[in-house]
Amino acid sequence: MRAATALIAAFALTSLTGQASGQNTANEDDRAFVASAVQTMPDGGEQVGRIMKSGQNMRLEIQADGQTSIQIMRGAEGIAYLVDPQTQTYGEIRDPSVSQAVTGASNPCPSEAEMQATGLICELMGQGKVSGVVTQHWEISMPQTQGKTMVEWDTGRRRALSQTWPDGTSQVMTFQAMEQMEGRSVEHWTSATQSPGQPAALGGWWFDAGLRVVLREEIPGGIVRQLTDIKVGPVDPAMFLPPQGYTQIQPQMQQQGLPATGQ
Repeated sequence: MRAATALIAAFALTSLTGQASGQNTANEDDRAFVASAVQTMPDGGEQVGRIMKSGQNMRLEIQADGQTSIQIMRGAEGIAYLVDPQTQTYGEIRDPSVSQAVTGASNPCPSEAEMQATGLICELMGQGKVSGVVTQHWEISMPQTQGKTMVEWDTGRRRALSQTWPDGTSQVMTFQAMEQMEGRSVEHWTSATQSPGQPAALGGWWFDAGLRVVLREEIPGGIVRQLTDIKVGPVDPAMFLPPQGYTQIQPQMQQQGLPATGQ
């Protein structure tokens, strides 16, 4: 499953469930979907797969090197299944971070455990605004370390719209326009990451507010991630459980790391 790590992380990071706030929604099936996932590398190479979302459940099927890897995440229960169709086996991981891997982070702060271990301080200071969007203004610092990281956090899209680091590096998202993609109306944002004295590295971000998912992301350096062939509607609940007849095994240590959700 290690060959699929990059694409699994990419779409776990960019996918936001319709229950991200923890509240039930009457139109949950309107945010459930199945889609093809494609990651294109700068050299033209591709990784392809399928993604399925329903509520706080997500399934990723990745094809790489002639084999299929499956990762199932059940955010409400904090359970992830790593499924190997080649051997008809699966491993189970129980970890609270599974929920964030599905829904995205609720704020820019690291985990409580990390903050306690490092002494890092992450404070909500008030409100800000980026491209007309009201944001939460967070400041992140380390004791006895000069400078702070300033973050303008968008709670609706669950990402930082603006960040400035102590060394002067900044990253800013700018709303461009509403556009059509895959037959859906999406928000087109650009991103600019700039270090002092260096030209800005530009990227793109297309957000589907209806599905609460990123349909396309262009990353500086040439990586492109995109969802295509989107089919909206109920997903069979059985798709979010290990297949019947598969044997449960102990996951290897290198398989236990879940995608990080911090921006």
